[in-house]
Parts: sequence; C-alpha cells; structure tokens
Amino acid sequence: MIPPVGTGPVRLGLRPPRGYAVGLAVVLAAGLILTACGSDAKSSPTANSRPFTPARIQIISPTPNEVTGPDVTVQVDLIGAHEVQPSAGTIRPDEGHIHVSVDGNVVAMAYSTTQELKGLTPGPHSVQVEFVAIDHLPFRNRVIAAVLFTVK
Repeated sequence: MIPPVGTGPVRLGLRPPRGYAVGLAVVLAAGLILTACGSDAKSSPTANSRPFTPARIQIISPTPNEVTGPDVTVQVDLIGAHEVQPSAGTIRPDEGHIHVSVDGNVVAMAYSTTQELKGLTPGPHSVQVEFVAIDHLPFRNRVIAAVLFTVK
C-alpha cells in the first residue's frame, strides 16, 4: 500500500544536486594545484627553459623486492652521460650528478654510480635516483629510476 501524500517520513535539510560532491572536489583540487604550483618566475626556471638530455639511468642494486640488511649499496648504470661535481656555468645535457632519495627524501648527491645507505630501518623502502644538471635542477625530460625493497 502506498501511503497518502504528506504522511511519509519528514526529511529535514536540503539534498545537494546530483554531481555536486564531484564538482566540488574538482574545484577544490584545481584551486589547491594552482596555489601549490604558483611561484615567482624569477626564482625557478620553467620546464621549457631546461635542456633535454640523452641520458638514461637504471638501478642495478638493490633489485626489485630484494631483502637486504640495514646497510645498502645503491648501484646505478648511467647511460649517455657522466657525473661531474655541481658548478656554475653552462649546463650540458651529458653532464650532471645523481640525487638519491629514500622513501621520498633526498639523502645524497652522488658523483659516481654507487652510493652507500647506512642504518636503514627494518621494513619496506623505496629508493629513487634522478640524474640532474650541474645546477641541481632536473632536465626537461626527467631522468629517473626507482625500486622497492625490504630491509630485514
């Protein structure tokens, strides 16, 4: 039996129109991105002003899903470029150094293809390496490799 009009449950408040939550999320996300990405053009070069590099980088060690001890040697293969000390001067696409990050935090600047990481805590970790120019900034085409491993 269908109840007569006006005898059903009373709903207090208004329901937002369909799609309102999705639209609100998009607007908030766009605002957050624009706020976070805004910067003074004089203080940071745009990606388009950076040179391309032919370099490629691979992580040789640790291997994916490897179980290691607390001390890990990160070994990379840098192809098409070589490591040099950071310096002022002309940026060359085949010269730079390697930023090493563990769990999203830069922990070292390597000027060779190996880097020792000491005293890592037990559990899962990520290591990322990025070949950057002599001014510590990335090339237009980012040269990055990453691997997940576990410390026992």
